Amino acid sequence: MRYWDFRESGKPRYDYLAYTDGSYLLPKNFGAAACIVLDGEGTDICYKWSEVSRYSTSNRQEMAAIIHALLHTPEGSSVLVRSDSENGIALLTGTVRSKKDWDLVQLYRQTVRDRRLRVSLEWIRSHSGDPWNDYVDNLCIEALDLFEADGTRVREGVDPHALYAYLCRK
Repeated sequence: MRYWDFRESGKPRYDYLAYTDGSYLLPKNFGAAACIVLDGEGTDICYKWSEVSRYSTSNRQEMAAIIHALLHTPEGSSVLVRSDSENGIALLTGTVRSKKDWDLVQLYRQTVRDRRLRVSLEWIRSHSGDPWNDYVDNLCIEALDLFEADGTRVREGVDPHALYAYLCRK
């Protein structure tokens, strides 16, 4: 399955494709973020991740997943990030401004700049039958199920500086 137009050379338009998702359960006060990074053909998973956080918001989970995907894309690459978060994409592209999540917007910009990435953000409708979007949605669900079962892989909120420092160590 191919997801984008090809140049005359027959190569994919992007070096990598990333899918991201985030969710938050207000009654339980925790949520999950997940991402996958695919090769340029959109067929093989190069990296996948999911994690649960407390005391956050759905929007912060979505943006954390986007940043996480970019931190696991090789430096100097071009990447198409597909997300079902219209608000997250609007914040990261500057279409909408918000002081509330400005720290993650700054981290996104720093990540793109420091890693010399060429990033395109694309909104996709959630639960529309896109197999990779459904896959990251299921990663979030699995992370939440693991947390409910035994409390594994939990962070206290989405701290952008801790996220960046933690990921850069690896």
